[in-house]
Amino acid sequence: MSQYLNYAIQLAKMVDGQTGVNPPVGSVVVNNGRIVGMGAHLEKGDKHAEVQALDMAQDKAKGGTIYISLEPCTHYGSTPPCVNKIIEHGIQKVIYAVKDTTLPSEGDEILKRAGIEVEFRQNSEAEALYKDFFIAKCNEVPNVTVKVSCSLDGKQATDQGQSKWITNKAVKQDVFQLRHTHDAVLTGRGTLDSDNPQYTTRIEEGKNPIRIVLSKSGQINFELDMFKNPNESIWIYTENETLKTNIEQVEVITLESCSINKILKDLYKKGIGRLLVEAGPTITSEFLQSDFTNELVLYYAPKIIGGSGNYQFFQTENVFDLSEAPQFEIINSQMIEQNIKLELRKK
Repeated sequence: MSQYLNYAIQLAKMVDGQTGVNPPVGSVVVNNGRIVGMGAHLEKGDKHAEVQALDMAQDKAKGGTIYISLEPCTHYGSTPPCVNKIIEHGIQKVIYAVKDTTLPSEGDEILKRAGIEVEFRQNSEAEALYKDFFIAKCNEVPNVTVKVSCSLDGKQATDQGQSKWITNKAVKQDVFQLRHTHDAVLTGRGTLDSDNPQYTTRIEEGKNPIRIVLSKSGQINFELDMFKNPNESIWIYTENETLKTNIEQVEVITLESCSINKILKDLYKKGIGRLLVEAGPTITSEFLQSDFTNELVLYYAPKIIGGSGNYQFFQTENVFDLSEAPQFEIINSQMIEQNIKLELRKK
């Protein structure tokens, strides 16, 4: 693979998690063996990667090659089509790593009609980066990651509700990074009451996610720490039409039915492309049984808590046959100071 295409893919990976419902894209412009421009799509509504790179290259782009992690767009959205910008700058060749199956028109043909050579170089690393984006765009719901910290026997807390701290401080730092790569984090009212969490990143230059609380009853304690930061947005989904608050950063969203499907559809419309679920067994189990979970991140502490199954992270009313049980595949494993991190994808 070309080193320049690899640079474009690495740029895309660097901005993964900060582009909302848009894909992370990287681009590099090369002319006469020299990089003359590079760019990445930094956030939803901002210039696309190709435009950033071409704006940097200016006249030096003419006759050159542009390398892009994803096929350039052909439609008018919040910005004009990138194929137009490529044509205007006199680019001679376009090389990209992944075909965008969601585009309304064929970018290759538009560019070829303008006399530009187009080459699609399939790349598995880039394909993995965009797999969830394509699914989310087609279904109009965010990519969903469910995060669980638990004991070896799958407990999120003791029978007395004690949950701080099952995993170690190093895991906590890793979770901060996980939050940084998501647009929003969702939890339930029960977790708020028991843990009084803040769901911030607390890392250098960390991006705090929008905090989302699911409480069908609307019984919210607004004295908790989460509601004391005036700079961080909080959205509360509830079925209680009487729930009101004067806290400026809090928005109450009332739905007739707070189903996962309806909440996710609404979040996508609001620009949430990646959602992290950090909740107790009830909400966690609901997401894991649904068709909306893309990834499961498990942090195991080398402890056995025992007791009843009250705080088992996965609980169902029905007993599944093994053939019907939700299936996952392990895509990564890591030791974090005697704790185990497993990253799994829903099959």
